[in-house]
Amino acid sequence: MQALQRARLQAHLNEALHSPYWKAQFERDKVNVLADSPLEELQKLPILTKAEVQADSERIRNQSIDSKDLVSCHTSGTTGAGLVFWETSAAEKERWAVWWRYRHWHNISHDMWCGYFGGRSVVSLTQSAPPYWRLNYPGRQILFSGYHLSPATAEAYLAALDNYSPPWLHGYPSLLSLIASYILERGRPLKTAPSIVTTGAENLLPQQRDLMERAFGCPVRQHYGQAESVANISECPKGHLHIDEDFSFVELIPQEQHPGVFRVIGTNWSNPAFPLFRYDTGDLVHSSEGTQSCDMTGRIVDSIDGRKEDYVVLPSGARLGRLDHIFKDLTQIREAQIYQPNRETLIFRIVKRDDYTADSERRLLEEARKRLGDQVSIQIKYLAALERGKTGKLRFVVSGV
Repeated sequence: MQALQRARLQAHLNEALHSPYWKAQFERDKVNVLADSPLEELQKLPILTKAEVQADSERIRNQSIDSKDLVSCHTSGTTGAGLVFWETSAAEKERWAVWWRYRHWHNISHDMWCGYFGGRSVVSLTQSAPPYWRLNYPGRQILFSGYHLSPATAEAYLAALDNYSPPWLHGYPSLLSLIASYILERGRPLKTAPSIVTTGAENLLPQQRDLMERAFGCPVRQHYGQAESVANISECPKGHLHIDEDFSFVELIPQEQHPGVFRVIGTNWSNPAFPLFRYDTGDLVHSSEGTQSCDMTGRIVDSIDGRKEDYVVLPSGARLGRLDHIFKDLTQIREAQIYQPNRETLIFRIVKRDDYTADSERRLLEEARKRLGDQVSIQIKYLAALERGKTGKLRFVVSGV
């Protein structure tokens, strides 16, 4: 693996000489692309931010590759900041190959029908009656609209799942856990349970996994990746999160104020068209660096903790993450989101289930104070539904700080 990493990184450094941006960077930082230790040369470069990539995207592009031979890509990321870049056809295929390798670990085949719950606009927002889904026959997908799902329409969605009985469910954990909550509270399990549920695009919270496993009666596995192809983490059948070491070079940078928490920094050696060296994904993982028994290769992280923006900031300046534990045992809450308009205030946006009572609110505040102390004002705002972003994703923490 180390030999593979050296070879791929060295080839990537050489290709990057055709990028005006990186050629200037290498000269400035005295990077020797022919050195026998490319990993040491990589460390000479500063960490690259998304803002820098946005500002210099045209200069970053490899000028030796004809744009007619490239695929145009875009990503919004969790923060919503758009990024348009280029990749080769081979790079796109390699990314999908790594994603399908993970799926094959869980006995998912290309001809297996999938019930997809993501952010795609597949049904007009003006439609007020089912079907709230569309069929993609070549791709073996039942594409469910995430924008129409509500208590009023839930039964139509459950009936469709009973009708099509997809053996595989995939999508955003916020949408899949919402479906799971309707199954449990209505006491109507699916006629045919799926064999596997996979999630991506959002951070999978522990209580969401528990909810889905109880409702669907099958394992729930998560995958982490991004269009920029700088890092990939796949959950194996034993429940361990493995860094795909052959796909990109991933650095875990410790957060000094948060022991065990690391920033994910990546280098996308699979895409010579748009080289990214030491790119800051903005995402965080938790790792105890303990040895776990597993047949799969690759470093193991304990959990994917989301982005640094998923932390709240106390008046003292302290940053707190993993606040999803506040809601872990409050099964009377269908969905929750924390909004922080300023350092002194937190607003809990809550979508209640029918069995939510005054005691549920008391327990919510009690659990919140255990973790947040008395430094901040906590307000509760009850909503019929949580507003999702343009891509359909639901952020657990929305911060104005």
